[in-house]
Amino acid sequence: MLFDLHIHSRFSVDALTKPESIIKVCKENNWGVSLTDHNNMGAYVGNNSIKKIAKKEKVFLVPGEEIKVLSCDYKDKCVGEVIAYFLNTPIYPSSFENILDEVKKQDALLSCPHPFDWPRKNFKEFKKLWKNFDCVEIYNARAYYSGLNKDSEDFFKKISQYKKISALGVSDAHTPEEIGNGLTEINARNEEEFRKEIKNGRTNVLANKKARLWDHAQTQLARKRLINER
Repeated sequence: MLFDLHIHSRFSVDALTKPESIIKVCKENNWGVSLTDHNNMGAYVGNNSIKKIAKKEKVFLVPGEEIKVLSCDYKDKCVGEVIAYFLNTPIYPSSFENILDEVKKQDALLSCPHPFDWPRKNFKEFKKLWKNFDCVEIYNARAYYSGLNKDSEDFFKKISQYKKISALGVSDAHTPEEIGNGLTEINARNEEEFRKEIKNGRTNVLANKKARLWDHAQTQLARKRLINER
């Protein structure tokens, strides 16, 4: 089964996509999905939550969140981002140590998004702390330069010799049109199988296409509320 495991909705300040639009696109393409909004899981609660929509439409949904990592010395300084899958409750921006503790408490899976994408919030300590991660993005469709994904892939090949870690391809979609730009093939039809395959490093990455300049521009327009969600 194919999954897009890094997507943002209107609950992220820089995204436009309605949760119901995400499920619609994934249902049409028979894709599994993880909605990983920035520092919140607002889309997962309420009468019209994405969990309820996904269940109704029979779309495989992995509850997730992209979390800002803060410096231990300067609490307001962001030193990167990580993604957690199968969360029950959101994890708020904190030090990596605190985030890791909470991930373990919730029996979640930890991923490193765009680890070498220096123009964005890449977690630079990943090179030292990679053993704490279950998976890592080696293709992110929003990487500005192809070499940034190549650096991720090269590092993955190096560390996967020493630890079973899964490679992910993701869209990092902030608009509906971007969903599926990057996908991960995982032989899983339920949560148990998904966890097993990730833990054993059994994934295949599909790099479909890169985000367009217009997609990046819409992110900035979304921040200023100058464009409608859809």
